[in-house]
Amino acid sequence: HDGRANPNQLIVKRDNLDGLTQLRQTLVDAHQERFGETNDLLIGLQLTHSGRWSRPTDKAKPEPRTAQRHPVLDRRLGIDNDAVVLSDDELRVLIDDFVVAAKVAEDSGYTFVDIKHCHGYLGHELLSAKSRSGVFGGSFENRTRFLRDIVAGVRSETKLLIGVRLSVFDY
Repeated sequence: HDGRANPNQLIVKRDNLDGLTQLRQTLVDAHQERFGETNDLLIGLQLTHSGRWSRPTDKAKPEPRTAQRHPVLDRRLGIDNDAVVLSDDELRVLIDDFVVAAKVAEDSGYTFVDIKHCHGYLGHELLSAKSRSGVFGGSFENRTRFLRDIVAGVRSETKLLIGVRLSVFDY
């Protein structure tokens, strides 16, 4: 819930399995009606956590969760303390949440998941968390741990294809 960019964003969780299955079937049915076939479809779900850009309860109310403090972005969002910085333990729980979401996607009939690591969202922020301490910050190995652990979990728990939206420019 806390990672949604807005209150209307879908949450991929076991409680929503039937709705996600119906959503996929609606897309398949519309494609069949329009194009006369469905064997050309590759349907997936994007898995993300909006991090500092989260607004899960109210579109007008930021509720940021961050990987690290940032002098410019913190001012923009009114962040003035470390309370919004996710701990290593919270990040481990999120990794598990991503893997569970991937299993739900597979059980709903989707073919792939897209693990979002771009646009300043949490995954992207972790990739540049050079000043973060702990196992998710500092070295390249640590900064890529969140993504690598999610991918490893999805691979071990599902047969889904995996895509990653990655920002290749950061400053």
